[in-house]
Amino acid sequence: MKSVRGIFGIFAVIVFGMTVWFIVAKEPEAREVKSSDGVVTITGLSCTANDFTVTVDDTATVATPLVSHVYHVAPTNVQRDAPIVLSFERSATAGTLDAAAVYWFDASLGMWERLHDVVADTNDVLAVQVTTLGDFALGITPNVAAPTMLTAFDALREKAPSGARGYEISVAYTLPGGVPVRLENVSEHGGCGGQIGASDHSEYSSSTMNLSIPVDDVDTRVGFMLVGEWAVSADGTGCAAGEELKPRE
Repeated sequence: MKSVRGIFGIFAVIVFGMTVWFIVAKEPEAREVKSSDGVVTITGLSCTANDFTVTVDDTATVATPLVSHVYHVAPTNVQRDAPIVLSFERSATAGTLDAAAVYWFDASLGMWERLHDVVADTNDVLAVQVTTLGDFALGITPNVAAPTMLTAFDALREKAPSGARGYEISVAYTLPGGVPVRLENVSEHGGCGGQIGASDHSEYSSSTMNLSIPVDDVDTRVGFMLVGEWAVSADGTGCAAGEELKPRE
């Protein structure tokens, strides 16, 4: 009987503790944080006042297609349950009047990527919604003619690491004096026989080339970087006998 009472006592304590926690636990609150130069405003749900911060990298060189300094929004590498809105001020003082897009730096691929989840686009403000934080900047959107990359894809695919069972190849362009920016709608996915197999980690490799292509209808010497993200198995077995890495159809 005493053991039964002890069990009920422990259970009662647990229930009481959970009830108190639900009562006093702080609900996420809407918070707003501004960059020191007033260009960026972050709005989102935060459990603590320091849940997210923004820092201006004044030393970052503004390079095509970027037209603003880089803004580091922390904490990075955290997938948030609720999206955060990043609002950028278009101003003559900051030199961002011509901004047409917000770019995010994909550190794993080493390239900037244009964000398309726009929630406000006016003469004064350009705002996007994000769930992954990191480095952001305003930029323009040059019209870059996409070259055919099939041969280059083949060459990079042949350099897949041992144990690769799947892959994604992304392409970035770099204008003269600029930064690498992901070329949209130019990529390749695939795996063993065209199907991505089971893996437990990713590895990366890259290759580069230079081509003359039209940029805003002007022939321009452009650098291209191909980055392969390989899905690799821990045992290093790779594809089964008779299969090879090939694009998904």
